[in-house]
Amino acid sequence: AQATATSTCPDSRPIDPALLPELSSTCCLMAPADPEMTVSNGRLPSDGVLQASPAWLEARTRASLELADGSVFQGFSFGHEAPTSGEVVFNTGMVGYPESLTDPSYAGQILVITFPLVGNYGVPSDERDELGLLRYFESDRIHLKAVVIQDYSFVSSHYTARKTLGEWLKEQKIPGIYGVDTRAVTKLIRQHGAILGKVAIHSDAKSLDAGELDDPNKRNLSAQVSRTEPQVFLPPSLDAGAIVAGSPERSTTPNGETASTAPGRTVHILAVDCGIKNNIIRYLVNVLRAKVTVVPWDYDFSKEEFDGLFLSNGPGDPTHCAKTISHIQAVMQRPKPPPIFGICLGNQLLALAAGAKTYKMKFGNRGMNQPCVDLRTTRCYITPQNHGYAVDNHSLPSEWAPLMVNANDGSNEGIIHQM
Repeated sequence: AQATATSTCPDSRPIDPALLPELSSTCCLMAPADPEMTVSNGRLPSDGVLQASPAWLEARTRASLELADGSVFQGFSFGHEAPTSGEVVFNTGMVGYPESLTDPSYAGQILVITFPLVGNYGVPSDERDELGLLRYFESDRIHLKAVVIQDYSFVSSHYTARKTLGEWLKEQKIPGIYGVDTRAVTKLIRQHGAILGKVAIHSDAKSLDAGELDDPNKRNLSAQVSRTEPQVFLPPSLDAGAIVAGSPERSTTPNGETASTAPGRTVHILAVDCGIKNNIIRYLVNVLRAKVTVVPWDYDFSKEEFDGLFLSNGPGDPTHCAKTISHIQAVMQRPKPPPIFGICLGNQLLALAAGAKTYKMKFGNRGMNQPCVDLRTTRCYITPQNHGYAVDNHSLPSEWAPLMVNANDGSNEGIIHQM
């Protein structure tokens, strides 16, 4: 069956319901009677009717993104209708908004998504995996302050979709704006550098008043997003035939990576949670088959025993994590220190513990398509990133060297100790 749309465009023809996810956000062509509609298997609900200008379209709440330099970008609200402020940043990924919004590294920030169409595949369920972690998200809640997009898809269509992006934002009390020229915002940030801003909802007179903008980099954001108690994750049991008698216990990943210990013993990794993502824990436990103890950012692990120390990703300025840096230094000073691996903020913390310095980047690297060059082989990797601070290569002590650099801007993406 086909749904007929009355359109303001010259060419008005019957619309194939299978095309609705692609067409629903083009207001000049059509709009569903229900602005927040989840379509399963490309089918409309039995009472779904398309109209040219339904009442909700005329009654949209106006909103704006206002930057510290005086720039104002107009749009419409599709999330929680409340004012907020923070650091305005952009992400260049084409997909992955459920993961980005729940990434603790975005704490305190207003996220501008550069890809023009957002929301077309909805938001998945709150199902938890065998480790007790949310299966489709990077943490238990949205951490950023607001979302800014160009074209919002009111109709979501995906077999895992349980709600629309707008419904999810309202549940989590996170403002969202659509109809914004996100390319213009991104160009401004690239030219100006990191900038503070606020989201104003025009139906709320208080949100239009000028006020002090919140600078999240002035406070310890890791303390806000970190666990407060240690948590242990155990790997699934290895198959009986996976271990050869008398040989080290070993597991192999699809990439050929292995984790091995003495016979009958599982590798134990202590992970410091400065804003760790669920998928990092899942990889360490389910793929590398390691026992992982995740501890709060300020937990004193300096006297504990473990096979490896993992320093997680996280938001904000790494210099605020002075307690973490002190504990890392204590482990580094052991006669036989264990291997230490840092990712994102963790890489910066390791550098600070080694005596190097970090700096605020002009606009940071955020997205799933950042090119990184391994300086040992010159091989380039396409990597997901989300950081606004970086290690100063020139400040590294003589026994340390850069390991990875960003091919776009030459910024540091990894360091290595020269043994």
